[in-house]
Amino acid sequence: MKDLIEKLKKIGAKRIFIQIADGLKQEILKIVNILEKNGFETIVCMENNYGACDVREYEARLFKCDTILHIGHSDFGVKTKIKTIYYEFFINKDINFKELEKINYKKIGLISSVNFIPILKRVKEYLKSIGKKVFLAKTLRYEGQITGCNISAASMIEKKVDCFLLITSGKFYALALFQKIKKPIFVFDIDKNRLVNLSKDFEKYEKIIAWNKVVLKNATNIGILVSWKKGQMFGNPFKLKKLLEKVGKKCYILAFDEISEEKLEGLKLDLLINCACPRIFPDDYEKFKLPIINYYHVFEN
Repeated sequence: MKDLIEKLKKIGAKRIFIQIADGLKQEILKIVNILEKNGFETIVCMENNYGACDVREYEARLFKCDTILHIGHSDFGVKTKIKTIYYEFFINKDINFKELEKINYKKIGLISSVNFIPILKRVKEYLKSIGKKVFLAKTLRYEGQITGCNISAASMIEKKVDCFLLITSGKFYALALFQKIKKPIFVFDIDKNRLVNLSKDFEKYEKIIAWNKVVLKNATNIGILVSWKKGQMFGNPFKLKKLLEKVGKKCYILAFDEISEEKLEGLKLDLLINCACPRIFPDDYEKFKLPIINYYHVFEN
């Protein structure tokens, strides 16, 4: 963390509001101890953190913090008035490279979430060593990096490749890709140390999306979900409302910090359209009693 300490001292940080990715919270006490030994005051935000889009500037100001430290995510341009430092917590562990030989395609598009960028670089070299042609694009800070709401590093090279290999943990990034990419997707799960087959999950979500589009056609009352988190506004909810009301729907724009089923109780709605974080569908759709789709599904055939 020497580089982080130097960066914080350089910008004159004194009281730091710390936000950390949920999967890294086991590291937070260690990080706080290091920061305080170096003379910084710290306060740790224990609310859920969904990415670099989720910057709690208002809360930091309440505690008179002069700096926000965002741990585990990469800066993708959210503007803040408080100085904000992003500390990317990289994971670089040994993996079972032999698993990659199961991919029976020649031209492979390689992508990863930010935490596994060091592993992605090693995977690239291994694939080349076994005769594969590897393609990467740089649209965020690192070559091959994607986020849950920005998969442009994949879409830019889709026409050049036979398939994609995603280095990640869990299903979230794979499902984000599935909604936009039509080429085969192989997923190397770092936690399981093997390729995982998510084709059944993809088929399941494809059916849910198709059914929810049918519900949209027949819906009368629709809730359009938006969030005031700085980086979580997608589409234009007012334009969408006008568009749907022209065809006889009644739409209500509903604003949240964190969107949940409990906050929707008592509202007589037929369908939800999500204009906030796209991970709400498919990640959290099972938590909602009402059918839910992302805003871009409205414009698909």
